[in-house]
Amino acid sequence: MTRKMLKPLKLITAAALFGIALGIPQPATASETKGVPLFANETVMLDRDSLMLSDLFIGLPAGKDARVGDAPLPGENMVVRLSTLRKLASIHGLDWAPPHSRVRVAVQREGRAVPLQMVREAIAERLQRDYIADDIDVELTNRRLTLMIPADMPPEISVDTIDYNSQNQRFAASISVPIGNGKVIRAQAQGEVYPVIEVPVLSRHAAPGETIHASDIVWTEMRARRSNYNTVTSADQLVGMSARRPISAGRVIRRTDVKPIELIHKGDLVTMIFRTSFMTLTLRGQALESGARKDTIRVKNLSSGKTVVGSITQSGIVSVAGPRLAMN
Repeated sequence: MTRKMLKPLKLITAAALFGIALGIPQPATASETKGVPLFANETVMLDRDSLMLSDLFIGLPAGKDARVGDAPLPGENMVVRLSTLRKLASIHGLDWAPPHSRVRVAVQREGRAVPLQMVREAIAERLQRDYIADDIDVELTNRRLTLMIPADMPPEISVDTIDYNSQNQRFAASISVPIGNGKVIRAQAQGEVYPVIEVPVLSRHAAPGETIHASDIVWTEMRARRSNYNTVTSADQLVGMSARRPISAGRVIRRTDVKPIELIHKGDLVTMIFRTSFMTLTLRGQALESGARKDTIRVKNLSSGKTVVGSITQSGIVSVAGPRLAMN
């Protein structure tokens, strides 16, 4: 937290003098409040933007409270030193004497940090509005950027100005966040822009050998530069496939993480089919190789003992190239 001295004292003194000139009633004199026990507070936590006399002094007489200045910004603090406390007591007619020379009041303001993710989203939205049509991800290079707002106030981020260099894909933005009563805090944000793509991932963990169904798939974004030829980018590359190794939910999937489900295993009895527009011919055979859908395997014709080649269309079914080949 930053520390600063109380600034409004000069304004308060001027205001009191101005009130006297206009005939405005002034605070009571010390004699009017003599005998009232007063103590300086040690620390005070504020949830508002005003610093009151009652924040600084404990046991303040009824009707003596007054605004003495602005509270620190949310999340910050300041120290009111003994000399300032003496002047405030004198201005407001308080019968207060410090017990020692080290008296001071530490004033803190409640606050919470605006999530950086919200800052990135606001900047990305502005970039897409003004410069970039594609989906993007924004990374801040000044990662220590901290925007503190009142603890009970929802964050509202405005991107006031932004410059974007399309060659190096960097940006510089001026942002502001309201903190109440017409006040805002401003900051500069710099960073880089990354194009993103949507890829399918699993909504659940898949163990080796498990079949992946369409209902298991959800979509997530990833930076385009992190993808390669081995990245699964289509749901068609997953549906009906089998997990080759454990696949965690939400993790980007590689093509080598999955494999086709074998519909026919070596030694299985299969049906060989040949179709034309005029007829369908079926024969029994025995698979000499294992394979998945659309794989080409060798099959032994059980009638002739000859070997033919066909493509797997479904479990136990092989489509062969021609009737003669199947019958030989």
